[in-house]
Amino acid sequence: MTRSADELFQHFKEVQYADRWVKIDGERHYIVEADLLLSEDQLWDYAVERAALEAADTAIPTDEQGLVGIRNINNQIVRWRPGKALTYAIAKSSFTPTQYPLVVKAMEQATGDWEAVCGVDFEHLAHLDATGPSGNDESPLFWVQGVDTAGKVIAAAFFPNDPVHKRRVIVDPVFFSPGLRFSREGVLRHELGHVLGFRHEHIRSGAPPDCPSENLTYTFELTPYDPSSVMHYLCGQKKNEAVGIVTLEITDVDRAGALAVYGPPNKTFDFYD
Repeated sequence: MTRSADELFQHFKEVQYADRWVKIDGERHYIVEADLLLSEDQLWDYAVERAALEAADTAIPTDEQGLVGIRNINNQIVRWRPGKALTYAIAKSSFTPTQYPLVVKAMEQATGDWEAVCGVDFEHLAHLDATGPSGNDESPLFWVQGVDTAGKVIAAAFFPNDPVHKRRVIVDPVFFSPGLRFSREGVLRHELGHVLGFRHEHIRSGAPPDCPSENLTYTFELTPYDPSSVMHYLCGQKKNEAVGIVTLEITDVDRAGALAVYGPPNKTFDFYD
């Protein structure tokens, strides 16, 4: 069933008002799937895709599939090109003097953990931290920036195919709360999973039914369902046990999925020019 332009616009407005938003550098970003930021144009595409799935009454596959990757409209796998250094800088002025070293440490741990399981290389351009996103000609691949979202997110990230100006990992002050349920390193491991092109683990039917549903357009399955995945939310119960873990570790199943996309860790090779 094809929806009229008026119906699609109404659906867009429903999505727009249902999802939360935060203003960053004067621009409104809509929060979808709890930790992803979309511009209004991207939100329109998201709403249209969701409307199409609902109109077709498309069911989520019933087989239990896990770590989920992204394909583009041409059915190509979305990932960073081989050998690309995934450089980042931390906007020091967006954090307090006590917060900044905690972010540095957590990013160092989280990036190192992904490097240990698949063929990616992160690089902290620490000399840019003091200047921030503006004020210098050199730019990292992405910025890690403190943004007060009033607790709407703990942190949020982007995908490899997002526009260049959207490439940032934002961190809310709640990230530093003594009562934070998750490990800080785990939160950033999860967000860096998105940066590498992985979707949430709990979006397939193998997860508890009360886990959040998401738009599955252009996704594909990499591994069996893993309730302990770094990309799984804490949501619901399965066989009377809570699903998801607060440490957000990269599991063996996650590793298998990451290997399928990025290959073995670079440290396992003896490279020559």
